Amino acid sequence: SLEEDGDMGVAFCFRSKLFLCSVADIEKAQPFEVGEKVHVLPSISEPRLGWSNETAATIGAISRIDMDGTLNVKVSGRNSLWKVAPGDAERLSAFEVGDWVRLKPSIGSRPTYDWNSVGKISIAVVHSIQDSGYLELAGCFRKGKWLTHNTDIEKVQSFRIGLHVRFRAGISEPRWGWRDAKPDSRGIIAGVHADGEVRVAIFGVPGLWRGDPADLEIEQVFEVGDWVRLKNDADDWKSLKPGSIGVVHGIGYEDDAWDGTIHVAFCGEQERWIGFSSQLEGVSRFVVGQRVRIRGCIRQPRFGWSNHNHSSIGTISSIDADGKLRIHTPAGARAWLIDPAEVEKVVEEEEVCIGDWVKVKDSVVTPTYQWGDVNHNSIGVAHRAGDGELWVSFCFCERLWLCKGWEVEKVRPFRQGDRVRIRPGLVAPRWGWGMETYASKGEVIGVDANGKLRIKFRWRDRLWVGDPADVILDDTPSPTEASNGGFCS
Repeated sequence: SLEEDGDMGVAFCFRSKLFLCSVADIEKAQPFEVGEKVHVLPSISEPRLGWSNETAATIGAISRIDMDGTLNVKVSGRNSLWKVAPGDAERLSAFEVGDWVRLKPSIGSRPTYDWNSVGKISIAVVHSIQDSGYLELAGCFRKGKWLTHNTDIEKVQSFRIGLHVRFRAGISEPRWGWRDAKPDSRGIIAGVHADGEVRVAIFGVPGLWRGDPADLEIEQVFEVGDWVRLKNDADDWKSLKPGSIGVVHGIGYEDDAWDGTIHVAFCGEQERWIGFSSQLEGVSRFVVGQRVRIRGCIRQPRFGWSNHNHSSIGTISSIDADGKLRIHTPAGARAWLIDPAEVEKVVEEEEVCIGDWVKVKDSVVTPTYQWGDVNHNSIGVAHRAGDGELWVSFCFCERLWLCKGWEVEKVRPFRQGDRVRIRPGLVAPRWGWGMETYASKGEVIGVDANGKLRIKFRWRDRLWVGDPADVILDDTPSPTEASNGGFCS
């Protein structure tokens, strides 16, 4: 939690209560992430949370991170998770043999080891992993191999056989010359060496072209039948705008070479859109049988409501070639036509994870471990989980609230920037009205780990502290949204 006077409360896994301190007394640390491999620091003789039958040689992957920072580590061959304090853990190298890497842009003019002719854009391949975080790299731009520390480099997408490539924008000359290629030439990777050197079949150039991967960039190519969406920076075309969704129908050719364009059929347009793949991004395809509903930010669907509303859930019965969806609902005798950009898929209930915002299901009459100060309207944050049980942090409870995992359901979390207003019908906010009324509208400025909200209401200097159960999202469209034609991000 963060108070207005600059004090803050920090949750440590080895303390039952928050540690109160000043913002000036602490500094940020790099957070651990799920999936990272860790082990106990060599300097630690006795971990804060114990060894739990593990040893200093044990290596595991982080499976879950509790809200107090406890790392729940999955160790191969063990059924239970190993709990480790983050201060006792050390990350292992995230790199593997065969990874493609480059020097981090943030590194100064001279990294840990002298890269000699290695430039900021040069690409190398991890050849072997050494002790103490050092890696042996190989690159096509120099002979032999060299060492570097894993903190000096970052992963890049690997070049694989079959990928479409083009020359990097702004390149003056490839490492080994143009050799009949041109700056706008495109090709397909036909071979990759262990040091990253590639052989490219360039359209219009006889034989295979030898290249340095740093001189090339991978070009996204969509296949016929792929579903795509216009990126936010794409130009408007007829009725289309950023966010429009369509289906790829083909690619453009000039003579026998691909000219870099994609042909897409968009919903409601008789003419195909023709443009470059850089203006498109892939989206998951819709299939017959999926359940969908209109997105909450859509005011008026393109093809009308057909006696439905935002709560209507239907099943896709058929899909037109341009992506138009035909939906069957119990309330409608005819198929409901919908633009795919206006719907969202209705997914089955997902397992609650640490950090999810939750509330008790309406179907639960009495929780297994009783209500305490919690009720059906209360909103909290999942703090810890284990053996089918869940510990939830509520902003009005000093201790974590214990329940069974199946007794709660996910709700949308409040985020910084959300526009909110007081929940209609609320008798009294948990910490009082202050100067606010039902008509007050504001913006979420801060969100504590237990869900407590700090809201800046219009024409107020002080922040209003509130329980998330006391407010709702303000769905009144802003002038920007009102002029966006109905699409939302």
